[in-house]
Amino acid sequence: MKRRLHIILFVTSFLPVILFKLLSRGGGGTIGQVRTAAVLGFALGIVQFLLSRRLLHHNTYLEKAFLGFLGIGILWIFLAPSEAAGLFALYSTSLLYLTLFLTTLVPQMAGRDPFTYAIAKQWYPASVWITPDFRIINLRITYVWSAIFLVCFLSSFGGHGRMFFTIVVPLVLILALGIPFSMRYPKFHLKRRFAVTNVDRSTLPSTARELVLGMPGVFDGVKGRDIEGDIQFDLSGEGGGQLFLSIAGGQCTSHEGTSPNPLLTIRSPADVWLKIASGEIDRPRALMDGLYTVEGDMGLLSRMGELFRRPGGKPDTRHEARGDGPVETRTGPMRILAVQGSPRPKTGNTAVLLERFLKGAESQGAVTEAIHLKEKEILPCQGCYTCWTKTPGICVFDDDMTALLEKVKACDVLVYATPLYVYNVSALMKAFQERMIPLLDPHLVKEDSVYHHPGRFATHRKMVLVANCGFPEISHFDGLRQVFRHLERSSGMPLVGEILMPAGELLARQGFRPVVQPVLDAAYRAGVELVRDGVVSKETEAMVQSPVMGADEFASMANMHWDSHVEEEQGEPPPHAGRIEDMGQLLRGMAASLNPQAAGDVKATIQFRVTGRQPGNWFLTIGDGKCRVSEGETASPSLTIHTPSDVWLAIANRELNGQKAFMEGRYTVEGDMGVLVAMQRIFKK
Repeated sequence: MKRRLHIILFVTSFLPVILFKLLSRGGGGTIGQVRTAAVLGFALGIVQFLLSRRLLHHNTYLEKAFLGFLGIGILWIFLAPSEAAGLFALYSTSLLYLTLFLTTLVPQMAGRDPFTYAIAKQWYPASVWITPDFRIINLRITYVWSAIFLVCFLSSFGGHGRMFFTIVVPLVLILALGIPFSMRYPKFHLKRRFAVTNVDRSTLPSTARELVLGMPGVFDGVKGRDIEGDIQFDLSGEGGGQLFLSIAGGQCTSHEGTSPNPLLTIRSPADVWLKIASGEIDRPRALMDGLYTVEGDMGLLSRMGELFRRPGGKPDTRHEARGDGPVETRTGPMRILAVQGSPRPKTGNTAVLLERFLKGAESQGAVTEAIHLKEKEILPCQGCYTCWTKTPGICVFDDDMTALLEKVKACDVLVYATPLYVYNVSALMKAFQERMIPLLDPHLVKEDSVYHHPGRFATHRKMVLVANCGFPEISHFDGLRQVFRHLERSSGMPLVGEILMPAGELLARQGFRPVVQPVLDAAYRAGVELVRDGVVSKETEAMVQSPVMGADEFASMANMHWDSHVEEEQGEPPPHAGRIEDMGQLLRGMAASLNPQAAGDVKATIQFRVTGRQPGNWFLTIGDGKCRVSEGETASPSLTIHTPSDVWLAIANRELNGQKAFMEGRYTVEGDMGVLVAMQRIFKK
């Protein structure tokens, strides 16, 4: 609405000029007509001036120049001798255009702001006022107006008072050229200056946070070698956060948190920055429209398009280290083949961990493909050695493995993704591995004092292991790691990443998403590092492996989960005869049902944020073997439970299993998971 007002007042600022020209008949009127035109034009100009001052808090050079011109003109035609007054009447329109021409040309030539600045600063946010493009756009619009007023002056002066040259031609130039050009040129300039390439959203991270963390992988170190400093991102909304990029020596790294002294700070809604990255919104136009704001080095902002290429953009040539061997050069996007050995390939825990890893790799331009072994026909190897003797490299079975072997030979990285079954890979994965024998030569070759089968085909393939287990300790992966270490030595394929998560049962449980989010972020970072650096860093591997909760706490929750399934199979006891219907009554009952002996020295505050049919906020305070309930919110809860009232009432009435409801994400929690585990023990049924 405010911008519309600006446009209206900008257009109506020409009305006093038009009125003066019409009443003075373009310089062909009598002294009386010119006097009337000057007085009425001056009065209308004052009204326009005051409206702009009151509503927009500014006035343009043109408004001031026009009032000055008419003020001098009124004094001239009323006080000067008739001959001198006649000269003004004859050339009044020409003199007006000459005044406007000088007003639009002289200030910027003297180092002052163009006359359009006052208007543009009302249309666009302050953060863009110091950008080079903002000044370029305004200068060009101003010079166009200077040219229009110069042509109007020449037309009027050469027309000798004829209406066509003093009124029609200038009006056409102002209304058909000047005003439309002023409105449309900024968008035209930005579109031409910053070409926007649409990017397939499926190749981008799902959140702006992940996008920024992955930006070092698309940083052009050659173009950015002169930069030293940080770029801070403050991304609001879902999928955002505070992150910053550090650039120095042609290298770029991403960090979470706040930079103490950034060169540039970008504040944006997370969804807006994602759309900018995908090309749905062009970045300069979004800045001009105030969709995001910036502080600091605007020159650095204008260079971001050249410093960071878009994911999925043109292939590049990069150097990558393969294990401890020599450095070699590879051209084109990295091709990653992920073989998924879970019997639940789309809904299991392995799928969640692998998906984040591949998303990170895709954010750097890698081409990925995931194969679900559960959906493939892969017969078990029968040890006939036909692939080594009669038909070298070709298996006797003509099943889905034939096509998979071709994909393996074509990939740069082979990802083994598997749940931990009996301290090893799954049966599906084991069958796949055994059927890869056609890729080996039967001869025994000694290398580093150990014999092995060499590869039949030359390859520079790498391996990555992605696995999770249902135990809380990382040591359960020791057997699996040893298998892949031996595979690395015998195959010549370096193992460049171990993405191993203990307590993996939490991955696919919506109720635990806040708990496992750091692990998912680390898995995403691992994918970024694989493409960017050729290897996953030990620090990132450690982040995936770090416990998300205590081993005892996890074991208690796991046992509760299995107990709930046992109860479900054996049949739940019937619900209480008197069903609890009121949420407040339920929480008061919970407080009264605290078991002092079981509670022991537990001190905790449990906040309930309830939605649904009985919304409200309550909290339980536990301490000294007692529990009390209060309405409202507590400042620092130990545990916060977000639940619909119907869900918690159903749990209390034993119509719904609490552990199962949590695992299914029907209610969520934040805070100390140990308190959640203890609730079943300290509150009587």
